[in-house]
Amino acid sequence: MNDLITVTPPPSAISVLPDTDRYKCRYTVKSGSSNKLYMVSYDNAPGAGYWTCSCFGNRRYGQCKYLTAAGLKGRKYGKTAINAHIVKEISHV
Repeated sequence: MNDLITVTPPPSAISVLPDTDRYKCRYTVKSGSSNKLYMVSYDNAPGAGYWTCSCFGNRRYGQCKYLTAAGLKGRKYGKTAINAHIVKEISHV
């Protein structure tokens, strides 16, 4: 897969974070039911290779509403190649 995909944070995104060696295309979202913030990112660790979120739903089931809202597939769907960049501007903030 050589196509560059654009990851656009959903309207619930609060901020875009810089990439680390392990996590790429990172941004935070606010919970719909509390004041908690969750990090959505691509896990680039050896053996991983999927989108992840720090919320309980994703940790337990491998997919969550925050990944689904952004059109991303989590651990539940297996490895996903990444050739992506994130849109850095969040216009509603």
